[in-house]
Amino acid sequence: MRYPTGTLVGIIWLITLAILPFLFAKARQRAFSKGLDAGKQSLKADLKLRIKGLQDDLNEARVQAEADQRKHHTAIAHLKDSIRELEARIMSYTGLAVTRADYELLINAIETLSLTERTLAAMKATQQASRAARNAAGLGDLAKRIHTQLRETPASAASAEVAA
Repeated sequence: MRYPTGTLVGIIWLITLAILPFLFAKARQRAFSKGLDAGKQSLKADLKLRIKGLQDDLNEARVQAEADQRKHHTAIAHLKDSIRELEARIMSYTGLAVTRADYELLINAIETLSLTERTLAAMKATQQASRAARNAAGLGDLAKRIHTQLRETPASAASAEVAA
């Protein structure tokens, strides 16, 4: 059986109309997949660039932090030097300016004044003898204070160094 050409064209037209929605759906799905893949690739490339930029920023921040830390350590070292210098100044101002040799010289002077007092008392020079006795007593009190200070100074200097 022979179909007229118009009928054949009509059947092909109907088959085409039936297949076209499937073909359009398939083309749309392929286009969507290609677009999705292209978008993912573009997003990956963009994210890689952002990650690289952030890594560069992080490396720069690390370098800056190390430089800041070096500055900080230098500043701390200068401050510690200043503290040591100021502590030395304070100790020189508050410390006793005499030594053990000065104390012994003062004891010798007291002994000499005591001998002078006894000699003057034997010579019947009572005014000079009493003056020598007063000077010996005053120097004795001063020697006691110096002796006390000399005993306390090493302990306080050691505790000041421990506190520093």
